[in-house]
Amino acid sequence: LCLFDPLIAELGSDEPDKDLQTHVETVLREIHKTVSGQFISFNADNRQFYLDLQKTDDFDALIDKRAESLGQAQLDRFYYEALKRVMECQDVTYVTGYKIWQHELVWQEHKAARTGYLFFGAPNERSTAVPQRDFYIYFIQPNDPPRFRDDKVNDEVFFRLKGTDEEFLTALKSYAAALDLAGSSSGHAKATYEAKANGFLKNLVQWLQKHMADAFEVTYQGRTKSMNEWAKGKSIRDLSGISPHETINFRDLVNTIAGICLAPNFENLAPEHPFFSALITGSNRTQAAEDALRAIAGQNRTKQATAVLDALELLDGEKVSPYKSKYAKFIQGAVAAKGHGQVINRSEIIQDEHGVEYMNPGVARLEPEWVVVILAALVYSGDIVLSIPGRKFDATGLPQLAATGMEELVRFKHLEQPKEWNLPALKALFELLGMTPGMAQLVTQGKDEPVQNLQQAVGKIVKRLVMTQQTLREGLSFWGLDLLAGTDLASQASGLDEAKAFFESLQAYSSPGKLKNFRYSSSEVLAHEKAVKALDELDALRAFIMDHSPTASWLSTAEAVLPADHDWVDRMKTTRKDVLEALKQADLSELTSQSQSIEAKLQQLKKEYIVAYIGLHTKARLGVNDDKRKAGLLNDQRLQTLLKLAGIDLMPRQQLTDYQNRLAGLKSCFALTEQNLDASPICPHCGFRPSLENSTVGGAQMIEQMDAQLDTMVENWTATILGNLEDPITRSNMDLLKIDDREPLEAFIKSKELPVPLDSNVVHALKEVLSGLVKVPVKAVELQHALQVTGGPATPMEMKKRFEEYIDQLTKGKDPAKVRIVME
Repeated sequence: LCLFDPLIAELGSDEPDKDLQTHVETVLREIHKTVSGQFISFNADNRQFYLDLQKTDDFDALIDKRAESLGQAQLDRFYYEALKRVMECQDVTYVTGYKIWQHELVWQEHKAARTGYLFFGAPNERSTAVPQRDFYIYFIQPNDPPRFRDDKVNDEVFFRLKGTDEEFLTALKSYAAALDLAGSSSGHAKATYEAKANGFLKNLVQWLQKHMADAFEVTYQGRTKSMNEWAKGKSIRDLSGISPHETINFRDLVNTIAGICLAPNFENLAPEHPFFSALITGSNRTQAAEDALRAIAGQNRTKQATAVLDALELLDGEKVSPYKSKYAKFIQGAVAAKGHGQVINRSEIIQDEHGVEYMNPGVARLEPEWVVVILAALVYSGDIVLSIPGRKFDATGLPQLAATGMEELVRFKHLEQPKEWNLPALKALFELLGMTPGMAQLVTQGKDEPVQNLQQAVGKIVKRLVMTQQTLREGLSFWGLDLLAGTDLASQASGLDEAKAFFESLQAYSSPGKLKNFRYSSSEVLAHEKAVKALDELDALRAFIMDHSPTASWLSTAEAVLPADHDWVDRMKTTRKDVLEALKQADLSELTSQSQSIEAKLQQLKKEYIVAYIGLHTKARLGVNDDKRKAGLLNDQRLQTLLKLAGIDLMPRQQLTDYQNRLAGLKSCFALTEQNLDASPICPHCGFRPSLENSTVGGAQMIEQMDAQLDTMVENWTATILGNLEDPITRSNMDLLKIDDREPLEAFIKSKELPVPLDSNVVHALKEVLSGLVKVPVKAVELQHALQVTGGPATPMEMKKRFEEYIDQLTKGKDPAKVRIVME
């Protein structure tokens, strides 16, 4: 019937039989649990439940019965088991056989962790083998407290459970009884007792969490108060570091209250311990110290690094400086106490106190990680050299120091006093870079500004060296002359390479402390003086070229613009030769003094060119008036007449085309000024290049000639037409014209002048009359080629024969009477 139970069907599976089996097994397990395993057994091999009436143990009754017989000491033992759970203690204790664990509290005023012990029991029960630490927290047995004397020492805090109730006692007794029975049982019974014990333990933990603030009394130096009373006037939430939406747990509350009680003890142990702005615990101390090391080495400065450097008093504004740090002064005092050249061993800085290492344990009580940070700051300032096995770190090795593991650094070997200031070499360096040698003295006083100025000068000279090396590879050319050829500069490539390596190495000396370890002698510094001088000479060369190359380039372009035989071109070549010869022989240091005279010569050449160019431009180009005359010729009635007559086959059309091209080719330009030529030696309006325009006739004169040529062409064409109209063939053709067409032609023949304007009907009539004639064009080049004799001089008869043969060839197949030869 259960197969059809609606509850099973609603499970939605495709296998309702398996759903039913799972449901039944779940119900049976709940029944088995409810009766504590009595009367029901389970066969794991076949997964069958069956009734077992022999199983009649009442586990709850057995637990209750055992709870009645438990002693007070046994209850305290199991109370500690619950306490271990809420205090989150490890199963492994600090000392075998004792309920003692190493514990850490936060010294809230300093946001620094302190190390001590958590002990379940009284002080006289604690193992004497435990080394001394900063504090002891005791949880005294609530049921059978031992007798002991409270010495009211400032490093001990006692927690006593006082405010218990029936709920707590029942849960504690049941928990103790279940575990005690589990210890003497096996199989199913053991598992049942353990399961029930876990349930009771859960109830205990919940009770402790619920009543933690009011169930315990806390005693410190003889004063006993509740947790709430110890925390009066303070914010537990702020002290414990929990967020507003979180609930404090038992362990954090105990730690917070213990920290409040023990704060005077911590202050007494380490009155000059650093005040951190970020919480530092044993788990993040190493990382915080490593962050600080990277910040000292000039890498990214995190908030945690800033908190550490500020707490250790190693910051002066934003700069790292150990000189105001009392912790650094402690180390400097140890260094100063030693004679020059002697090392300061690790044991003179860090002491062992009961197995824990501190620097100045009775005052600052600094952990070795913070000592390493302070040492790094002193390395940075150049006050010490840090030695670890196999390596030494001075101010130039800070990046390597920051990259070394903290475990290796805290085991440093010793400190060394740095070298004395290499003042002669530093003075030579500042002087080499064109700076006041006295700045070296300021560096020895720890001043940062001279070092910053030095680094800026070094950066600039490295850039100059890179540019100079590139210049030496590419050469420096002026007006076609390589100015480096034949000079000492061309052979200084190796010296510049060495100088570049030297100045690049100086970039590591970015602080006074690093310069204290300056490794070059004054002679090694001055060895690069020649390279620096070469830079100055090359800078002078580059400046000379930048000043004069634009003018020289302008003049070279101008040379190609004018005809090669122009007298200005000759003067320019002479001047260039003189200037380049002077540069070859000049000392590079004298370039500045020669620059002015060379510029004067170049500018004089430029002025002369502009005058010459404008003269040629004015001659070759049409002015305003001539441009108007050109426009008039293009629209002249004579040209219009010739254009109409060009439609007659007999007319020499090529002659008219050449005329038009010449007329159109006459360029007009009247906008050129001297200012236009200052930027470029070529007219920006018309691009006039005298070297490419060979006409010896000026524009104005050319207009006059073309005006006269137009008259000549009209006369010649008129004569040609008249001559052909008198031919007998054309006469006969005229008789065939209509009277309206013939009359204008007869008037033309009579007057010998073409009508103006020329009517298109007249042109049409002329085409009709002259259509019987055959035009044979002859080009002068072809005629010359036909008459040319290859075998030497020719006689008149031979020349006449050649001409006749050429004419016969042209007129072959045509009626000689109708042929008209036209020269084009």
